[in-house]
Amino acid sequence: MRVGISTASFFNRVATENCFTVLEQMNVDTAQVLLNTFSEYEKPFVDALVARKGNINVHSVQALAAQFEPQLFNTNARVRADAESIFRKVCYAGAMLGAKFYTFHGPLRLKRRNYVFDFSKYGDRVNKLCEIAESYGLRLSYENVHWSYFNYPDFFRGLKKECPTLCGTLSVAQAAKSGFDVYKYLDVMEDRISTVHLCDWNKDDTLLPGRGKFNFEKLFKELDRRNLNVHMFIEVYSKDYKDINEVKDSYDYVRRLLTDITQS
Repeated sequence: MRVGISTASFFNRVATENCFTVLEQMNVDTAQVLLNTFSEYEKPFVDALVARKGNINVHSVQALAAQFEPQLFNTNARVRADAESIFRKVCYAGAMLGAKFYTFHGPLRLKRRNYVFDFSKYGDRVNKLCEIAESYGLRLSYENVHWSYFNYPDFFRGLKKECPTLCGTLSVAQAAKSGFDVYKYLDVMEDRISTVHLCDWNKDDTLLPGRGKFNFEKLFKELDRRNLNVHMFIEVYSKDYKDINEVKDSYDYVRRLLTDITQS
């Protein structure tokens, strides 16, 4: 298992093109890269970003998903095609950065109602997206997010039956927001999990790992017990800290804790 930082943690604090410099200053060697907006999906920006990557290992990429990922499932062919064009641009970015996974959120739950899924039909479209990602050397990794279709564990249980190459990204904070135990999500993702997002939690607020009530020691022991060789990334919101050095302190805390568990 490896620990890194998602550049999403620097949203509104550090420009995307400067994130690698900040990570190097923190002695962080592994990252998930968030591309924030349409101009950052374009080839000139991506190529310039690659030139600044240095020795950072990029495990995965993600986009500001609500901008286009829901439209990948639109019933209108032209809408889907335009969204797919953007999707391919993010896949290109991932390939150029050396990533292995595209962290995916998919459609939003826009209304408070029960959604009845035809997993076969939905899975057909997800499989097409998996194929596109794979043509760039990436695997699609669906993240549990409380405002998305994947906001309960059985969604992934049903979808993975239809999508043999689909992976899963486990978000600690999003599990808490959805009201389901994080280990319920882990159970359904275990055979497909690629990535874990680490964010602490206290009442209704997110915090840097080590500052809330979530038991990271228990999580790491469980991942180790299941022999899951995943990459884990601190992914917090900019409101969760005042000074960027606090993110470094949290990273060091997580890394020490993981080392103690895996070497004991």
